[in-house]
Amino acid sequence: MIARVVQRPAAGTDEVENDEPRAFETAFGQVSHSAFLLARHMGHRTDEAMDIVQEAALRAWRYRRSRTGAFRPWFLAIVYRLSRNPVPDWVPLPRAWDRPGPEPVASAIDPELAAAMRKLPTRQRAALWLRYGHDLSVGDVAKIMGCSDRAAKQLLLRGRDALRVQLSSHSQEDSR
Repeated sequence: MIARVVQRPAAGTDEVENDEPRAFETAFGQVSHSAFLLARHMGHRTDEAMDIVQEAALRAWRYRRSRTGAFRPWFLAIVYRLSRNPVPDWVPLPRAWDRPGPEPVASAIDPELAAAMRKLPTRQRAALWLRYGHDLSVGDVAKIMGCSDRAAKQLLLRGRDALRVQLSSHSQEDSR
């Protein structure tokens, strides 16, 4: 079976139409980094975020036939739901088995902005990251977060307002 990829000009995203493993792998490859960053912005450590993305990939594969709509918002919604739950602690490996961890995620975001984002409530931070960090529409943010469009707009508004206050107070402290 050959995977068919349909180009949607309005949304500008590729959508996988069947459940062939290669097509799923391609779609997952395009969204995996965004999913990892979403889990990190939800307050999880690097290893926890990687576990969340792996678990989301397993669930996405298991329930791939029930998906409706584009792959990206559907998969990020799974990651978002998993990120809201505490990650179970696993039995640690002996020290001799430890591998060096991955390099820290390099970010082009202004350090002051990143620090202000960390002070926001989790839902506001996630909404802002999805909307502006991943350039998703408000509708996609609402789908991922499991809320209405109006609620997503409200989260974005409150998050922007809180960022504005934090950044302006930070700049006032620097001018003193």
